[in-house]
Amino acid sequence: MNGTPGGARERLWTKDFILLTIVNMSFMFGFNMMHPTLPLFITDMGGTKAQVGAVAAAFSVAAIVTRFFAPLILQKFGKKRMLRVGVSLTLAVTFACGFAKALPLILLFRILQGVGFGFVSTLTTTLAADMLPDERRGEGIGYFGMGVTAVTAISPALGLFLVESASFLIMFFTASAGQLISVAVLFAFAPPAHVTERNPAAPKLSVRNSFFEPRLFLQCAMLLCMGAARSAEQNFLSLLAADRRIPGLSWYYIFQTAVCFAAKFLTGRVYDKKGYIWSIVPGGVCWLLAFLIMSFSHNLGVLLIAGFFSGFGMGALLPSMQTWCISRVGAERRSVASALNFNFYDIGIGGGALILGNLFGTSGATVAFRAASACMVAFLLICLIGVRFEKDIKKI
Repeated sequence: MNGTPGGARERLWTKDFILLTIVNMSFMFGFNMMHPTLPLFITDMGGTKAQVGAVAAAFSVAAIVTRFFAPLILQKFGKKRMLRVGVSLTLAVTFACGFAKALPLILLFRILQGVGFGFVSTLTTTLAADMLPDERRGEGIGYFGMGVTAVTAISPALGLFLVESASFLIMFFTASAGQLISVAVLFAFAPPAHVTERNPAAPKLSVRNSFFEPRLFLQCAMLLCMGAARSAEQNFLSLLAADRRIPGLSWYYIFQTAVCFAAKFLTGRVYDKKGYIWSIVPGGVCWLLAFLIMSFSHNLGVLLIAGFFSGFGMGALLPSMQTWCISRVGAERRSVASALNFNFYDIGIGGGALILGNLFGTSGATVAFRAASACMVAFLLICLIGVRFEKDIKKI
């Protein structure tokens, strides 16, 4: 979409954009509740820290494989139908997790969750980008992510509270309730056909060109580093807090998310006005500091300082990388760009979960979280060198 006559700004908050934001919020409410609690559930069943990493990696692999084929499947069945399938599958499996009594069953359920998440994460971002005006896409994606940020302030803390005060079963049922709301709201979601269905005049995707986009090589390398670093916080922070007897971890998630919310409000506009480098580099520096501080954390106060830097980094990096990837390609390649954005991030998370899980088990939390900060050093180097290289190419 182009700007409106007279310089008026096009609307962001249409009815369908609001409904899609609610779908994404409620889906991620249930999903994020499991991040700090599933590692505890596995260890409570007798699993090791390395097995926690293996289950996390299996989820990532399932989501990655799903996203690679998602553009081809969407081409045949349409975006809205597959969004319903992805949310419904995740709802069913999350509910079933409450009855799992063995690690192989948890592994299977986590793989199925990865399939559902692969579809939902690709589709919600692609649909949001398709509905947003071009000149406000960075701002709009930032606002869209704020919905997830808002529930992320509540869901991990609520999940930990329910595990401590009630049971894992109640936690899984509560997570399922959030995803049930997504299924219900999808019945009212009815954007124009050109948003949800493929343009018949557009060239058909092949297996080869749905798997990768050469214009996103730099971004994919950066996303690998981001994901590897994030795996430390996502999969092992609750174990670090348990090992070091740090109470009140739920406050970390609340504080981190409040900062993330503020950062997304700021950096979306910065991205649109000044460009991606002005939000991505500060975000990368903040994440580097966050994981480094986590490695030193032995009390809640220090952990909250890490939460500040982690929240700002997350708020700056995640929507900026999504917008950067989507903006580098044409409208018909947005589903591919969205899939690649999440895929390479999740490849990093899966690989990081395996490597950092083994580091955690053999060398301890300090080494694992410092390795995560080293991943962010690599992220910044790739970004700065890659951007300079791209500029040099354009001069030739």
